[in-house]
Amino acid sequence: MEEELNLENINERTTQIELISEYILNQKKAFTMDKALSSSKIFEEYQHLLNNKDLSLPQIPQNTFNIYISKVSSSANNRINCQGRKKGYYIDKILEKIEKNEEITREKETENIEQEKKEQKQIKVKGNLLEKDLYPFLEQWLFQVDNERVSDISSNRSQGKWANPDLVGLKIDNLFGATEVEITTIEAKLTLENWEQWIFEAVAHTIFSNRSYFAFIRAENHINKIEPELKHYAETFKVGLLIIAVDPKDYIKIQQREKFELTDENHKIIEYSPAPFSIPHTKFKKKFLNGLGIKEPRDLYRFGKALEH
Repeated sequence: MEEELNLENINERTTQIELISEYILNQKKAFTMDKALSSSKIFEEYQHLLNNKDLSLPQIPQNTFNIYISKVSSSANNRINCQGRKKGYYIDKILEKIEKNEEITREKETENIEQEKKEQKQIKVKGNLLEKDLYPFLEQWLFQVDNERVSDISSNRSQGKWANPDLVGLKIDNLFGATEVEITTIEAKLTLENWEQWIFEAVAHTIFSNRSYFAFIRAENHINKIEPELKHYAETFKVGLLIIAVDPKDYIKIQQREKFELTDENHKIIEYSPAPFSIPHTKFKKKFLNGLGIKEPRDLYRFGKALEH
């Protein structure tokens, strides 16, 4: 087993600590959160390994070790996970399954359009989760953040290719006879597959919306492993991120297209990154509202649905 820990010709500190930590966690069978080891315990085990003359390990100060293992555990593609430093580190076997399913999903993307249509029909028959199944819960969230009128407009194609969000919420204010409307839009996807493409739909919506969100499902204990590049895109292009957090086992069901129903009890919506408020050009805002059939102030109160009191 000791020969598995081979740091020969590895000089990069992050990789060294990653391999050492993985070795120790595997040795201690720390594969679930309840078996997690603290950074102090991992460092203690590392010090024991230093005494093994068959292993050639670098001398690493404890503070440096702690900083780098925390960094490693936050990496989106690393099996070491941590739900907070006080809760310790473990090898996330669920993450391995999720990554394997993502690889299978990418392979399936090479299938032709006709095959995808057949699969979609099978999905509906089997009761698999579809994007539109997310909409009622995202509508609830829009009401929770004080939107007065909310609607699923995913089937509305009047706005053009890049101007059709899945959901829209409207906040309506009247001041001295003038009506002000704040528009919030959401583009929703089941997973982060092809997020580089989908997030730009949310970006396109900022031309007419005051707040634009990209929403997706994520295993609740892998939220700390959101890809840094995704966060960078969201910050750069001024869109918010909404996470529909589910149990890891439920997330695997969704990936594998098994029968699964989203309910009020088996998920929570997290505003991972708030959408910055922006002021779009009146021309584009008006065009968007007109496309929804809103041409004068009274139409605002007929649009979509309001929260029942």
